[in-house]
Amino acid sequence: MNDLEIYKKAALVLSTGENIALITVISTTGSTPGKVGYKMLVWGENGQTISTVGGGLIEAEIINIAKNILPKTENQVSRFNLDDTEDDEKGICGGSIELLIETFDKKTLPLFKELSTVIEKGGKGALISIISPKKPPEKIFLKNIDQLDASANINFSLEIIESIKRVVDKEQPEKKTLENGVQIFIETISEQPMVFIFGAGHLSYYISRYAKSLNFRVTVCDERAEFANKKRFPDADNIIVENFESIFDKIDINKNSYIVIVTKGHKSDEIVLEKAVGTDAKYIGMVGSKRKTLTILKRLNKKGIPQDSLRRVYSPIGISIGAVTPEEIALSIVCELVKIRRLGAAPQANHMTIASSNN
Repeated sequence: MNDLEIYKKAALVLSTGENIALITVISTTGSTPGKVGYKMLVWGENGQTISTVGGGLIEAEIINIAKNILPKTENQVSRFNLDDTEDDEKGICGGSIELLIETFDKKTLPLFKELSTVIEKGGKGALISIISPKKPPEKIFLKNIDQLDASANINFSLEIIESIKRVVDKEQPEKKTLENGVQIFIETISEQPMVFIFGAGHLSYYISRYAKSLNFRVTVCDERAEFANKKRFPDADNIIVENFESIFDKIDINKNSYIVIVTKGHKSDEIVLEKAVGTDAKYIGMVGSKRKTLTILKRLNKKGIPQDSLRRVYSPIGISIGAVTPEEIALSIVCELVKIRRLGAAPQANHMTIASSNN
């Protein structure tokens, strides 16, 4: 469950007049099942939930704490120590975990609507939670770091401002203490990367579904309207029906973009790849065998495209998992997207070489 779904659900529940509890992992030490930034939502008399902060008995306990706070609006920090003995019912992970429980009423509906809208549109910013136990929760959403000086009458020190900038830059949430002793939790609303899928066949259908479920935005591009349409790709953010020769004039590819080339044939793949390597895309992958890929790369190299540009291409595409079916191949491709997103490209990637392209 991603943050977008949590915020959308929060807005939906609040719109009915019912209060909600948002639980966030704000710090950990040692090995814990829940990591900093994990969230879950709790609402209703029976403690309905979505998402998780790590599972197990600790999660069950934190849900009960949240239910007891509702319907009041306040925040509370709960800390749990996890003993590393096997007969400990809290688990054998070891370490400790702090969870922030915030309960909200309908007055905060605009905040959760805004968060949902910003994420859906690919926006970004910083979300700051003021941790003041037993007081109503306070969250500050900054679309622009320049808003800091005017944020809710809170005087941020230069150290805190730098921390916020660091969180936004590295997308790593952290807890900080202000000079007056008040603690804040800083997290980022990250720009969701866009996956441009060239081709709208069976493989693309599964790539789109998997990528969307993993917090990527999706644009499907194809020449065939009977394939590239909302009925086949209901979750796609954009669908573009255009000749592959001119389709790049209608899309905005940047350093946070991922290009997946799975068109209907080798000729179309080559057309798209030639244009793709001229972009700043973070990832360019093309389906096909090594023989097919080397043939296309050699032709493009003869056209004057530098080998350094062509070495960016991931092909054969996807993580090696022995995939056979379209579903499995799509899974291997999206696994590779996640790997690049989280770990970056290898310093000297060996996924493809055209050293012998002039032979």
